[in-house]
This record gives sequence, structure tokens and C-alpha cells, in this order.
Amino acid sequence: MIIRDFFQKDIDRTIETVVKADDQEHILDEMMEYVITNEISKKITDFFSAYNDYQGANGVWISGFFGSGKSHLLKIISYVLENREFNGYKLGEVFAQKIENDDLLKADIINTTRIPSESILFNIDQKAQSSAVREQDALLDVFYKVFNDHLGYFGTNLYISEFERWLDSEGVYKTFQEEFEKETGEFWSNARRKTFHPKVKEGMGKVLSKLMGNSPESYSNVIETIRKDFSISVEDFCTKVNDYIKTKPKGFRLNFFVDEVGQFISDNTKLMLNLQTIAETLATKTKGNSWILVTSQEDMERVVGDMTKSQQNDFSKIQARFKIKIPLTSANVDEVIEKRLLSKAPPAKDILKGVWIKEQSSMETLLSFSEVGVQFKGYRDEADFINKYPFIPYQFDLFQQSIRALSNHNAFQGKHASVGERSMLGVFQHVAQRLSKNSENSIVSFDMLFEGIRSTIRGELQSAIILAEKNLENPFAIKVLKALFMVKYFSNFKSTERNISTLMIDNIHIDTIKHDQNVHKALTLLENQTYIQRNGDLYEFLTDEEKDIEQEIKSTEIDDGQITNLFKEIIFDTIIGDTKIRFLDNKQDYEFASKIDGTILGREKELTVEVITPNFRDHDREDFFKSQTMGYQTLLMMVLPNNEHMLLDVRMYLKTEKYIRLSQSINNKDNVKHILYEKAQQNTIRRSALVNLLRKLLGESAVYMNGMRQEMNGASDGKNKLVNAFQKLILLAYPNLKMLGNIQFSEESIKKIIYDKQDDLFKTDDSTISEAESEILNVIQKRKKQSDRTSLSDLRDLFTRKPYGWYPNAIWCIVAKLYKRGKVEVRQDSNLLDDDEVLNSLMNTRLHGNTLLEPQVDIDPKFIKQLTTIYNDFFDEPCPAKEAKEVALAFRSKLTNEFITLNQIMASKDNYPFLLELKPVLEQIEKLTKKEYQYFLTNIKDYEDFLLDSKDNLIDPIKRFWNGDQKKIFDSIGLLFSLDNSNLEYVECPELDVLREVYSHKTPYIGNIIKDAKAAKDVLTSKVVTLIDQERSLTNTEIEKAIKRIQEHDDFKTLDETKRKRVLKPFEDERQKLNDQRFIANLREARSYVKGKLLEQQLNEMVRLAKPIDDAGEPEVRYQRLTNIKVNFQKSELRTAKDVEEYVDALKVALNNLINKNERITL
Repeated sequence: MIIRDFFQKDIDRTIETVVKADDQEHILDEMMEYVITNEISKKITDFFSAYNDYQGANGVWISGFFGSGKSHLLKIISYVLENREFNGYKLGEVFAQKIENDDLLKADIINTTRIPSESILFNIDQKAQSSAVREQDALLDVFYKVFNDHLGYFGTNLYISEFERWLDSEGVYKTFQEEFEKETGEFWSNARRKTFHPKVKEGMGKVLSKLMGNSPESYSNVIETIRKDFSISVEDFCTKVNDYIKTKPKGFRLNFFVDEVGQFISDNTKLMLNLQTIAETLATKTKGNSWILVTSQEDMERVVGDMTKSQQNDFSKIQARFKIKIPLTSANVDEVIEKRLLSKAPPAKDILKGVWIKEQSSMETLLSFSEVGVQFKGYRDEADFINKYPFIPYQFDLFQQSIRALSNHNAFQGKHASVGERSMLGVFQHVAQRLSKNSENSIVSFDMLFEGIRSTIRGELQSAIILAEKNLENPFAIKVLKALFMVKYFSNFKSTERNISTLMIDNIHIDTIKHDQNVHKALTLLENQTYIQRNGDLYEFLTDEEKDIEQEIKSTEIDDGQITNLFKEIIFDTIIGDTKIRFLDNKQDYEFASKIDGTILGREKELTVEVITPNFRDHDREDFFKSQTMGYQTLLMMVLPNNEHMLLDVRMYLKTEKYIRLSQSINNKDNVKHILYEKAQQNTIRRSALVNLLRKLLGESAVYMNGMRQEMNGASDGKNKLVNAFQKLILLAYPNLKMLGNIQFSEESIKKIIYDKQDDLFKTDDSTISEAESEILNVIQKRKKQSDRTSLSDLRDLFTRKPYGWYPNAIWCIVAKLYKRGKVEVRQDSNLLDDDEVLNSLMNTRLHGNTLLEPQVDIDPKFIKQLTTIYNDFFDEPCPAKEAKEVALAFRSKLTNEFITLNQIMASKDNYPFLLELKPVLEQIEKLTKKEYQYFLTNIKDYEDFLLDSKDNLIDPIKRFWNGDQKKIFDSIGLLFSLDNSNLEYVECPELDVLREVYSHKTPYIGNIIKDAKAAKDVLTSKVVTLIDQERSLTNTEIEKAIKRIQEHDDFKTLDETKRKRVLKPFEDERQKLNDQRFIANLREARSYVKGKLLEQQLNEMVRLAKPIDDAGEPEVRYQRLTNIKVNFQKSELRTAKDVEEYVDALKVALNNLINKNERITL
């Protein structure tokens, strides 16, 4: 049984696969063939319900992608609503009978057919004037046109339509047509296309004159007059529609069915607004008796393009107006094709059932795609296999996506040709017809679908296929080329060799091994002849322009240096990504030099990692790699395995990169710029694929070291394999690395060794010295015998290289241990370093060259014991160290601290003059602190007596004074002299002499000197306090006397209370000051001030307040002290009675002069 016989209906019958809005010849066939799928049944329910019960929304938006059946559904609904009768069938009722299992929907449809209506169905693209498509009123112009056509007017010319509407309104349109034919001998329907013709104009004038009166000449420009006076508007259009509806029975509706409105509107915001306005105004004017149903692409945003926010708002308004939406999906297409085209006859179902039972499991594997890219489902079950055979489920989805992608890249001919001239139904019928003579084992390969759309594809895009058909002798390669063309722009489908092989399967029993070989040969042939390009694992069809550029890229020259550099960038810079690799045993990083195919990259290092690629001339010679590594314990070779595509991709990457760089120009055509951009994107992907491939190849590489191929286990990743091989290289290059053991050394380890006590880290005997310590100590001793200096830099240079490979922190930790053991001394500029300085030198690389190490000199144990004893005697504590060096260093450190302490005490010598006795002792101790540690062990006699005598005679007594009560007493004496010195002048006391003697004593800290001084100080202090109290009392009495004198004055009695307080306030202020005054001199001075100047001042103030100057200008009374009166007397002293008499006369004159001036004298 052949496939042709499988189908229930003749596969060769005529099926109108593309439904055209203006096609009226196949109306009944369309309705009879129409399949109401489950999806359509669900989607139209809301529409028919809303149509029967109008709630304000009069717009319906039918959306779907190419071939989804939206245009067909639009046309069917127009037939249903109009319920037109055709060949005895009422189309609305035929449609209702197709509804199954939904009585409510069927009832709604029948109710709909009872609403009287007329349908105006049109494809807006075909009806629009091409010159007006982008004009603001283009959409409205089309609505006028189809409406006028529907009324029998000449819709093509709006002004002639208005002329005809005028005649109709006058009731003479039919008569005019008859009379015009009689007058001119021509039908008006033909003549109206040429109203400019003199014969037509003359005939119109005569007929209009006859029908309407006036002369024929008065009607000669009637059309021009209408053109000038009439303008289109949405308001006018909707009014005319409503007027027409009013001429019909009650409830009549006039509905507009607009196909492909989405493509027509595109990104024109004004057209979008125009559509919205028409729908809204029709709803208002006709009260819901005029509906607009439109179709659009499934993804309206893709049709509109990148909308601005304003455009999005406008579009959302249209969507709101077209509230009823009927979206169609791919499921609908599958079901339509299965029911209309692929429905099987009963015998075929039995045969296919047997095929399914037998081949189900093998087909699942055979027709599966790789996990890369978009995934497609296989046959769901037996029924799905029977329904879709000979097609495969993925073909329905992949074909739709491929066509959509081709449409986006303008692959089809004609304007808005996203569907070409064929629908999916037509394409699948075409393929089924081609396969009709095959047996039940045959299935459709994806390339066959190309033939179904071939006639709609732009010629230049398929020229490569035409060329291949003429020149290639491999028919299968041509089929592969067609399949690659189909998926060229659908980026989610990854065209790997495996996936292409699946696309090309055309038989259930195909030999998969041979099939895969044929696919591989075809791809290689097509790539070599530049019909396609390969980018990593992906293959892509090339257009003519892409082929030209691809050929130029292949002809671009590159050299081996560029190849080597790319390998370096990918392998060493990207995959490995480090110039150091960690040795896992000690967690330390080791530098290595990089080589590719014998070429060193960067600077030489002791360790070298060389990667050999298939580009190397001796790549296949294992003996060469063994000989190259023989005897070189520091060389690691990794030889990549051969790979068919790797070198081709490396060269293609470099050629593409170079070509794009050299071809960049602002003068390039847009299509060339686009191709170059795509090439750059592909090259980015190619590089990424190369990284992944080389990472895999590095993981599969052969490893050679020391003349042998090394067995490496457990690492498939390239970097991990290198890390594992590097571990062996470290052990091979540095056999003495094991001396360090498994201890990890860090900077913290160095600090811990330097500052921790000896016993905390290691014992002091030589038996505990490690192998590594002995190695470094031997080097230092050996160089010493050869009169060579040993610096830290020398040790680093020696022990970081083979055969050691020690890392710096390990070297410095071992040096620190030797230093702390007392095995080496550390010096800079001949100066011995202490712990802090040694640590700083080890941690600071700048100091390594100037930091020298010398073997430690042996010390007699008796000297150690003597120094320990002195330490205990001088510092009153046991020595914490035991080794000679440590004891000496501890002694010097402690002595340094003692010097600092005494020096701090000495800083107070200005207040404690006796401290000057410390100066010679401090000078001597300072000299000792600068001695090297050996001095304290070998020259004990030089400083022992000095230190111990100084301690007994000076240091300890001064410390006791300084830290005890004696210092406090001494300080209080000093405070007495500094604060109360002026008061002491008024006190006669022998204790004062005692205190002055103590303060200047050279050794006040000896004997009872301080004790006696405290007693004398207490007596002196008591006397001073008593005298101060007496002086304060006298001054207070003087203030009371002054206040009393003023209060008893007659003028004071005349003052009010405020003025009295004002006069007395200065005396009260002076009384307040007495409480805080502690100096005798100040108290006496205050007493004199109150008695003299203040009293005189306030007497004058009192008089001023009591007797101000009157209008007569009488002088103000003033007071003066007697002591302030100047007497005119020439002699400086009184010697005789006459002198006294003369002085008294002169005084009398001076006093009388003041009295005469209205002044008063205070006595």
C-alpha cells in the first residue's frame, strides 16, 4: 500500500490553501471544508456571546502567525453573520452544525444568524491606494471605498461616489443611469471612470438638465464642485453608515471584516489612532449596529516594531477598543492539517498502527535532536503518529518558526509577503503529493518542505541552491543545503551535524551509520565549496554575498606566529589563566614559562610547560617528545591529540578576525556591514567553541616528563590535568623539597618563631635540628670557611632553585629557627640585630641583600652563669633565658628598659635638683646598652661592680624616694614655696630656714631629712593661715566703718532705696572678694583702697545723686582725701618751728581754696 492510498480524501484534490477576502467563487467549498478545531471552538465562544448581547465593545481582534488560519476564520465569520444562502445552503446554519459537544455555542451561532446583517469583507492592503498608505486618512479612505462599493457607488473615486449618493438622495440615480445610456450609448458604470472626457461631461450635463432643471452648462463642473466642497472625516463616514442602517429593518447590522490590518498599520501611529477612532465613532453613532473585525499577526509588537512609550499607549487604546480577542496558535494549524489533509482511511490506520507498535522505540531515538538549542517533542502516542504521518511532529513547529524567521529577513517576494502565496496547508499538501508513491516506511525529511515555498522565495536568496543543483553531483548534498536554508535565520535551532542528520531522515528503517556518513560527506563538500560555513559544531547556509565574503576570508593570509599566539591566548591566558601553579603538598605557587610548539612565550623560568598542538611539524613523533624531555627535570610537555576541525577553526578564526579588521569602512553598503557584523558575532562564538574544544583536548593530551610518557588519571578537564602533571614535575625538579616535610610556612610562622620562647618551639640541643636547618647552616658555615659572606639574598637564590625549590617563607622560617637556636648571628652594616630587626629584615625584601648571616661563636658556660647571677642581683628577678646569646640579649634588653626608666626620672631634674647625681650613672649605662651581646658574656668584670654599687647607693634609694611618700612631701614643700612665697615674707619663723635647706639638699632621700621637713612645713603653714585670717578681719572692719560713715551722712538719708544700694554696692563687692583672697599683701591693699579711694569715690557719687546741678549752675559738691591735697610748700622737710608754722599756713591756704570750690575734705 502506497502513501497516496492512506488518505481518506484524495490528496490531489484542489484545496484553496490561501483564503482571499475577495474570493467569492469557492464560498460553499470553503464552508464545507472548514474545520472547527477545539481551539477555534473555545476562542469564538466569547465573540458570538458578545455579538448577541452588545455591551459597548464592537471590535474583534483575530491574531495569529503565518498559516494559522486567521484570514480563513475572518471570512467564515463574515458568511455566518450574514447567513448568506448559497446553492440552497444557508452558510450560518452549515457552520452551526459543525459545532460538536457545545450546545450553548451552537445556540449562540443560530441566534446570530437571525440578526439581519450585511458583511463587507476586504483585504485592506489590496483596497488601499498605494500612494495613500502612509497618509493620515489612508485607513478611513479604504473604509469609504468599500462602503461605497457595497452601496453600488463608484468606491474607487470618492467624489463620484458622493455625486451618485446625491442623485440617490434626490431619487433620480436609477433614472440618471438609464437616461445617460440613452444619451451617450454607454453604460454609466463604465463612463464614470472617465468623467474628464468631453463626451461624458456633455452627456452628464444634458441628463442632469433634463432631470433637475437649469441649463446643461451649469452642470459641466459638478464633479469639481464636489471635490472642492467635500472632505472626508470619521464623523461623516459613520453618519453615512448609520443613515444606511436606518434604511434597513430594525436590528440590522452592517459589519466590516478587515484582513491584515496589523501589517497595514505597521508602525504608523496616525493609522492606529484612525482605526481606534473609526471603531469608537461607529459604536456611538450606530449604537452597536456596526462591528469591525480585523486580523493581525500573532505578535503585534513585532509588526509594529520598537514602539515608543507614546505608541505603546496608542496601541493599548486600540486593544481596549477591540476588547474581544481571538488568538490562534500552532495547535490550531496542526489540527486543521491533520483533519483536512492527513485524515487516514481505516485500512491505513491499521497498517500504521502495526508500524507504531513495531517501530515506536526506535523512532523515538531515530528522530530525536541533540540537547543543544530548542527541543522538539516526538510523537505523543499511536494516535498522534497516525494523525500526522508521514510528517513528524517537530516539522509543524520548526517549519512555522523557520518561515517566520525568513520573513523577518525579507526572504519572500512581494509586499508584506510573509506567507508567500501558500499557506502551511498548501505546503504540506505539496510535500504529501511528492511522497504519495512511497511505502509506509517513508517519512518526510525537512528539506522537502523547501519545495513547498520555493516559488515565493526571492531569487537572489535561492541562487546558491540553483547553482548547487546545476554543479553538484551529490543530490543528497543539495537536499542538505535546502534544509540548512530553511533553518538559516531560526537561531534557536542549532544546526549541528547530529541535528542536520535528524532533519534529513526520510525512512523509518534508514541505515543510521551510512546516513550519518552521507551527511558528513555532504557537509564537508558544501563547506569546501563555500555553499555553507561551519562555526565550531554549527553549519550555516550562505547567501551569494555571504559566499563572496566567506571566499575572501578563506583567501586571507595568516602566519604560524599568529596561530601560536592564538593558542597562547586560549590555552595559557584563558584555560589555564595563571603564570603560577600551586604545589598541593605545601600550598605554594611555582612560576613556569609557557611554550607552544617549541616557541617560548615571555621570559624563561626554571620550570617550563610546553603544549604541542597538531600544528607542530613533529606532532606524531612520540620518540621526539621523549628525547626532548630526557635529562630535563624541569620540562613538562603536553601533546594535544589530533582533531579534524580544530586547526581549521583556528585558522578560520584568525582569517575572519583579520578580514573584518581590514574591511571596516564607512563606505560599506548596509548589507555588507550587516554581514561583517554577523561574521564578527560568529567569530566570537567560534572562539568560545575553540576554548571549550582546547580545554577538552588539553584534558586528553599525552604528558611527557624526563624521557617518559606519564600516566595521568582522574582529570578530564585541561587545567586540572596540567595541575596534576605539575605535581609530578615539582617532585621531579626539586628532590630536596621533601626536606621541608608537610609543614606549611607563612609570615605568621616567622613571627611566631621569632617571638615565642625557645622551649615552646624546639629544644636547644643539636639533636632536634631538622634536615632543612642543617642544610642552610652547612651552607653558611661552608661559605664562612671560604671567606664568602652569606646574605639573605644568597640563601633565597640558592634554595628557591633546583634541587631545592623551597619557597621564601620556608627559607626565612628555617633561618629564624637557626637564629633563635643561637646557631647564626644576623647583622647589618656590622651591627648585630635584635629580634625586631631580624624579623623586619626577613619580611622586607629590600633588606635581604644587606642582611648577613654568620655562624654563632661558642661561649664558656661559666660566663653564662655569672651573667645570670648579675641579672638576678641587679634586676631583682631571675633571668628567663638559658642559652648564652639569649641570656645576654635578655640582660641588655632589661638594662635598656632600666636606662629608659631612670632617664624618665632624670627628666624632672629642674624640680628635683638632687637628681643630677644620676647623670654620670646614666651615661655609663647608656654606653652598656649599645654593646653587642658578646660583651656582656666576656667582659663581666668591666661593669659588674659599677652596676651593683650604683644600684645600692643611688638607683634603689632614688627609686624608693620616687615611688614612695617622700616624693609627695618634697612636692608639697615645693608647692608651698611656689604658691605661698609672698605670704612667707610677713612671717618670722625658724621653720622656714629648715624647709629651704631641705629643698636644696643633694641627698634629701637619705636619713630623716624629709621627715623633719614635713614637721617644719606643718608649723609654717599654720602660722601663715592665722596671719591671713587676721588681715581679712581687719579689712572687713574697715569696710563696715566706711559703710557706716556714708549711711550717717545727711545726703544719704535723702536718697531712695535704689540709689542707696547703688552707693553701697562697691563696698559689698569688696566684702565678697575677701572670702577668696589668700594673700596678705592683697588684703592690706584692699583695706587701704576701701579707706581711701573707694570711700572718696562713693561720697561723691552720693552727693551727685542727692544734689544734682540746678538751673543756676551751682557747682556740685565734691569730696577729696586729705592725702591727695597738694600743698604749695618748697621745702622737702620740716626742721624748725618756723618751718611747721609756714607749712601749716600753706596747708590752710590749700584747704580754704578747696572749701571755696564747694569741695569737702575727708580725714
